[in-house]
Amino acid sequence: MPAAGTDAVPAAPPGGDARYRRGLLTPVAPARRFGAEEAGPGLTAADRGRAAELALADPEVRRSIEGGRYRVLGVHTTAAGRHRGDPLVVVYNYTDGAAVEATVDLAAGRVLEVATGRRPPALAEAEQRLARDLVRDSRLLAAAGVDIDAGAGRVLAEVDLHSPRYRHRLVDLRFGPADRRLPSAFAIVDLSDESVLTTGLISSRGG
Repeated sequence: MPAAGTDAVPAAPPGGDARYRRGLLTPVAPARRFGAEEAGPGLTAADRGRAAELALADPEVRRSIEGGRYRVLGVHTTAAGRHRGDPLVVVYNYTDGAAVEATVDLAAGRVLEVATGRRPPALAEAEQRLARDLVRDSRLLAAAGVDIDAGAGRVLAEVDLHSPRYRHRLVDLRFGPADRRLPSAFAIVDLSDESVLTTGLISSRGG
C-alpha cells in the first residue's frame, strides 16, 4: 500500500463513487518546488517553528490566506538557487484551494520570496491524521473492523469545473493490513469541508 506522497497511483475504489470511476476524480502528483527537499538536520524544530511564524506574519502571505481556513503543511529546505539552505514554508488555504510558499531568512528574520499556485502540495501528516479522524468519526469502516490508524493516502483532483468540490482538498485513503497485496478498505475525504464522501470495503480475492 503506497505511503503518503509516493508516486504509486492507487486503483479506483471498487464499487465506490461512480464519478470517481468515470475519471472525474484523478490522482495527482503533489507539487514539490524545484530544488526543495525535506528539512534535514540543518533545521531544528525551533527553526521550523520560527520560519512558520515569520511566513504567517508576512504581509504578502497574509493577503493570500486572509479570511480563509489554512494550515502550514510543512517546512522544507531550499536545495538550489540563490536561497539555497533557507527554509521554505508551505501554507495551504482550504477556502480557495491555493498553496503559498514562502522562503525565509532566519538570520535576518524576514521573508525573502513568496509564490502562490493552484497545483496541490503533498499531503501533510497532520492532514492524513485529520482524514483518518473524519473516517473514524463516521463509524462506517470502524464498524466493519477496519483499522483506521492503518490508513495512508494521497491527494486527488476534481477535474469537473462544474462540481461543487472543484479545487477542494480531496484525499484517497487506503487501509491495511500491510501484509496484503491490496488494501482492505478505502475512503474519499474532503478536507476543504471536512467531510467523508464515500467509503467501502475491498474484496480479499486476489489479495
